[in-house]
Order: sequence, then structure tokens, then C-alpha cells
Amino acid sequence: MAKLNCSVGDLAITVRCSFPENLGNIVRIISAEGFQEWQGHDKLLYTWNVDVATEDGYLYYQGEEGLEPYKSGPVPDIYLRRLTPPQGYLMEEFSDSEQLQMDFHQTEVLENEKTEEFVKNAQA
Repeated sequence: MAKLNCSVGDLAITVRCSFPENLGNIVRIISAEGFQEWQGHDKLLYTWNVDVATEDGYLYYQGEEGLEPYKSGPVPDIYLRRLTPPQGYLMEEFSDSEQLQMDFHQTEVLENEKTEEFVKNAQA
């Protein structure tokens, strides 16, 4: 069996989807559905139950009246790419991203201080 792209709890992005409307959705892996039949594939595909993680995002599935939007549903593992680090990775390996967040926060604080000074001068 091939290695899976995702596991329960991961954030993932949808890729190579059958419907272009589903490309690029950010989803959270909720549970495993196991191997299922999937339209357009001859073999069973390992499938996850996912929730859409963005407010305006939807997963589209073929319904009786065309494509229908849902906030959660099944997605085969082959259509997902993990966005969160795999379990077992040490956080030190991602220290660069943490530093960027800290630098961004510091910049935001400085901008707020400048805004307060500007407002005080404008009111005087």
C-alpha cells in the first residue's frame, strides 16, 4: 500500500480534483472513511471525511440537479496535500516560520504606536 498524503487532524489543500470548483480548498481531515468507489476511477480510493476550513469555501459533489455545494464530505487522499507538518516532527524544524510570525507581530505593534501618535497630533 502506498503512503497516505494526510492523517486525521491535518489541514490540507485540495488538488487534482474532478471538478475545477473543488481545487484549492483548505480542509481539515476529520476522520477516515476507508477505501471507497470514486467516480472516474476503476480501483477503490482511500477516502477521508473533511470539513472545509474557510468561510467562503465549499466542496462540490454531483447531485441530481448538477453540482451541489457542501461544507463537509468525503475526499479521496489522492486529491489532498497536507499543509500541516506530519506528526512526530519537532517544532524546532519550523522555527523560521515562528520567527516570521513574531516579526510580523512586532511590525503591527509599531504601526499601532505610529497611528496613536498621529491621532494625538491631529487632535491638538
